[in-house]
Amino acid sequence: MLSDSRGSVIISSLGWVDRGSLWIMSVGSGRIETVFLSDAKYLSLHPGTHDFFSINHHFDSNRARITVHRYSDPQEVAASANLTPEGSALDGDPSVWSFVQKNYISYYAGPYWKDFCLLQVAQQVGRLELQQFDWYSDGYDKGYQGIIGVVEIPDDDLIIISVQRDSHPILYDPRARKKVGTLELRNRIGNPNLFFRRRAHELWADDYDSVVKLEPITWRVLGSRLLQPAMTGTKQFIGQFSFDPDESLCAVARPFSRDVLGLDPTTLQTRSKCVLNGQPIEAMALPDGSVNARDWKSGALLRGQWQASPVD
Repeated sequence: MLSDSRGSVIISSLGWVDRGSLWIMSVGSGRIETVFLSDAKYLSLHPGTHDFFSINHHFDSNRARITVHRYSDPQEVAASANLTPEGSALDGDPSVWSFVQKNYISYYAGPYWKDFCLLQVAQQVGRLELQQFDWYSDGYDKGYQGIIGVVEIPDDDLIIISVQRDSHPILYDPRARKKVGTLELRNRIGNPNLFFRRRAHELWADDYDSVVKLEPITWRVLGSRLLQPAMTGTKQFIGQFSFDPDESLCAVARPFSRDVLGLDPTTLQTRSKCVLNGQPIEAMALPDGSVNARDWKSGALLRGQWQASPVD
């Protein structure tokens, strides 16, 4: 779930509900529309700058597509990078690629090989390129541990790749095409989502039932907190986390607790809480104090307000 810098538009796409469609909410009117974008199996959304975002269309075939969009007109494609059996090309406004990431993860299934790979938008040659991973081999259970995401390190050529059910994201050099190190989270064996804050020198990650923040470059852990206690002896996962537009609060969805926690980004302590009539899997906090979330199973909108008193 992403929002523009003013908190006026929220976008989302839950693959098991929306598949190749984009869920768009106009905050002022409360109007929701679901816009078909492609016949992809699912979409992944990636934040950009200057009120742009990008979408990776996951086909799990010999096709790949990355599109760039503006929050002011999210259903329109400002630029795209496409790969088909006939070739690869970039279309649209080339300048907008400077506002979004250039690296993405995809499962490619071609005539000669099938595996997770890196997709790179190569503007200098006008195409979308693939890189295979030598390190993603016998050390992983490929039926159980897919590659799920990538984030670019600000002002660095390295990227960080997260693997399903693994608490050690990979530091990867796409120029040298090699693994150069690993990060260590909380060892909760989660499916890490990674996010670099823009207003602080921090990398945030979730790790199954916990959040972790790290210092870039050294990758030392600055803080971590378990947010979803086990119930009846079984661990329960948290949903996605997100920051409000000015990064003064981190909202963490908790589907099993049926609420959203508002964390202080400095201390990781709970400043506020919003109880919802459903199981929020992702949530967005807005400057007006509202919390907007989507239900884990149905994708329905869940809305509420932060509780006035802090709850921990």
